[in-house]
Amino acid sequence: MKIQEFIQSPEYKKKFVLEKLLCHYLNKSRTELWTDAEEELDSNLVDKIKEDYRAYEIDNKPLEYLLWYVEFFWTKFFVNENTLVPRPETEYMITAVTEFVSSKTNNDNVLLDIWTWSWVLWCSVLLQNENKFDRVFMVDISQEALDVAKRNYSNLIEEWKYNITMMTSDLCSFLADYQNDISWKDIVLVANLPYIPTKTFEDNAPENCQKWEPKVAFVWWDDWLDLYRAMFNQLEELTKEVNWLTMFLEMMTWQVDILREEFWDKINFEEVKTFHFNIRIVKAEFKK
Repeated sequence: MKIQEFIQSPEYKKKFVLEKLLCHYLNKSRTELWTDAEEELDSNLVDKIKEDYRAYEIDNKPLEYLLWYVEFFWTKFFVNENTLVPRPETEYMITAVTEFVSSKTNNDNVLLDIWTWSWVLWCSVLLQNENKFDRVFMVDISQEALDVAKRNYSNLIEEWKYNITMMTSDLCSFLADYQNDISWKDIVLVANLPYIPTKTFEDNAPENCQKWEPKVAFVWWDDWLDLYRAMFNQLEELTKEVNWLTMFLEMMTWQVDILREEFWDKINFEEVKTFHFNIRIVKAEFKK
């Protein structure tokens, strides 16, 4: 079967999926697919693409898990079912961090990435802000997600150039063992902790998301702000001797209001980026 015949087959309604799969397996651009339209396809490859198309169409498997990558902030990241599929709103956080870091004159900042599950935050921050950080901590609840993070870091950052520590941890509790690394430093923390209420997730999340992506990355038991509260309490104790700590967080507008009211005497919350009507990227800093 030729490429053109395969794409034009009436059996496949979602042509963009078929084209994506062909581009992936043939290592061609979409333009090259049509330039090479008369090229004969190996029968084993045809069977594999049919299998993947069925997984997408019938089993609702996200295309990113079939391709084993996602394009995020102009970069291709490896992804699998142990990680989230990064959302467009998270790119706003990278922009917010870059705008903040670019205004700083020092290049010895510390980057903390806490439980993002999508593992693209810290790597994107480093790619967009080369030589702005000299110490990096990437922690998660999932060892499988950390394994993906290591693979992406190895693929995207030359020669493991940063002093980086990756580990599983209860949020920021690990910092108790790294006080010398953070003392009197400027720290940038990025965190996209689970914040979606259970009913909101069940009523609004796409079927393929609910079926395939790790639910614990979206929903955290009964109170979806408990993780943020716990992290703030840990940081208040663990970072008393840092020069400055700036947190970039993602949550819903009404959740910002709740945390602002609860921590009014300790933390300043500034909404710095807006993604549609109810998701905010928040910059938070402890009051001096």
